[in-house]
Amino acid sequence: MTDLPDSPLPPQPPSSQPGPQDLPFDVDLRKLNLGVGYVALLLPVSLALVTLLTNTCFNASISHYYYSRLGGDILVGSLSFIGLLLMFFYGFRTTNRVGCLGYGKIDIVLLKLAGLAGILVAFSPTTGSGCAYDGAEVAQVFLTQAQGSEGFHPPGGTVSGTISYDFWASFPIFGAPENVPTLLKALHFGAAGVMFSILGYFSYFVFTRENSPAARAPGNRKDRRNIWYRALGRMIFAVVAVLAIKGALLGLVLPAAMAESIAAFWDSLRLTFVGESIGLISFGFSWMIKGRFIYAFEDAAAMPQGRAA
Repeated sequence: MTDLPDSPLPPQPPSSQPGPQDLPFDVDLRKLNLGVGYVALLLPVSLALVTLLTNTCFNASISHYYYSRLGGDILVGSLSFIGLLLMFFYGFRTTNRVGCLGYGKIDIVLLKLAGLAGILVAFSPTTGSGCAYDGAEVAQVFLTQAQGSEGFHPPGGTVSGTISYDFWASFPIFGAPENVPTLLKALHFGAAGVMFSILGYFSYFVFTRENSPAARAPGNRKDRRNIWYRALGRMIFAVVAVLAIKGALLGLVLPAAMAESIAAFWDSLRLTFVGESIGLISFGFSWMIKGRFIYAFEDAAAMPQGRAA
């Protein structure tokens, strides 16, 4: 017998899914982390600027900015951006990629749940105006039982109706706040609690794991990053705990008159807005550190090396 050359392998059919090298843009995990972090960090800052620049009341909470001019757009847009990225960017194959080596499949499930919770927070708004208007502010409201012309151009066109700050009660199927199921009333606050709790878990428990080879190499700054991750995670957990305890005391434990008095004092200091801002800024900084927004958090092995002379 004579040895015959190996026959060439038959051509493989093209993959139906493009690889990263086939995409018309770069997919960079660090840039994603930075994007999420910057949006979370700037959300309370931008809402404060809305108050300063647009005759908008300083709302009792970040959620109440849903009913403000521009503030509602910023709130819904920011939460939608974060929520959609968390839901769809991270897949179960992420767990063996550099930057996510310490992630488990349950962590990916939790990220997707946090993203879904963020979407629910955005599209199931809180109730109440969150403001004591004095005639100078501009607000957005639901107008139930609306009647009027298609083109509202005074003096020829007018629209009338009943003003409402209750998203669910504005649906005809419910008609009044007392008819809204408890589950829907609690949806906004429950989703916010789930989102913040998962983000605190990621900062404290997931980001502190060794997620890249550079974190094990000489000159790594993993310990420095972990100090910040744990501190920021604790701050997020503290915000969730304080707001949950406040809600339970005022809604379930204290007499109605006392609860109303405490709630008025709490809101006069805008403590819910302050707490939510601390949580969002902590979340934002945590993800910005994950994205290495400054070299002080970068490992030596991951830094770009200069060319030899």
